[in-house]
Amino acid sequence: MSDSIFPPRKKRQPMELNLTAMIDVFSMIVIFLIFGTIFGATDIVVPTGLEIPKSVSKEGLDSAPKLLIHEGKVTFSLSPEVIPLSAFKAPNERKQLQLRMQPVMDQYKERRKGTAGSGSTPINLVADQGAPYEEVYDVISAFRELGFDSIYFVATGGKNK
Repeated sequence: MSDSIFPPRKKRQPMELNLTAMIDVFSMIVIFLIFGTIFGATDIVVPTGLEIPKSVSKEGLDSAPKLLIHEGKVTFSLSPEVIPLSAFKAPNERKQLQLRMQPVMDQYKERRKGTAGSGSTPINLVADQGAPYEEVYDVISAFRELGFDSIYFVATGGKNK
């Protein structure tokens, strides 16, 4: 009697997982991660004629704004302004420079809020190997006064002796 009320169930096909699509997605993710580590955003373009100091250390380069000292001029990657080195020596010119750069610095700090490593404010310094230490020091101290507390000196790989 119960057979007439409930008809017999049909046999279901076993479920299959389509692995081809999943393998394709995971292979694309792996390729993306590999290329992301090789072609990072930490590459620095060095102008022709600039000879960077050599380094034996194999540390990587953090992604930070670039400060370039070359041919008596300073170029800051966050500002289109090209600053003569003399602006870092005279106290009144240095104060004017800091007043012009402070909005750029504030905007940069605002963008970095909430990111990893936002406690420090780094900058990459690229200077010509022949640049006098006094000029490099003047530039560094001016940018430290602006609020950059971590300064990374960029150098090319040298030979171990």
